[in-house]
Amino acid sequence: MSISSLEFEFDLLWSELFPDLDLETEVRLIPKRRFKFDYVNFSAKVAIEINGQIWHQGGHTTGKSLMRDYEKLNLAQQQGYCVFQLSKEMITETWLQAIADTIRDRLSQPA
Repeated sequence: MSISSLEFEFDLLWSELFPDLDLETEVRLIPKRRFKFDYVNFSAKVAIEINGQIWHQGGHTTGKSLMRDYEKLNLAQQQGYCVFQLSKEMITETWLQAIADTIRDRLSQPA
């Protein structure tokens, strides 16, 4: 499995800031579907998608691909997941802190 440069950037910053919060990579959350999420914390039910090429005609900018992304997001939310979608510009300490806070908040809630 090869990771994108954005995922590499995310990995470096996440491991530096939050080594205590584990994330699984390339996870299929939706039964009987091939959708994969870039990162998932199963215990907190938090998923993270990193979308590159949003400013260019690429994988996440066509009508067909947007419909697939919406379906993927909605199905994950239906299963109780909080899904963060990040662009290149959002791979920052501020956004990663928001994700870590959400994971910690969800972990502290009674089941």
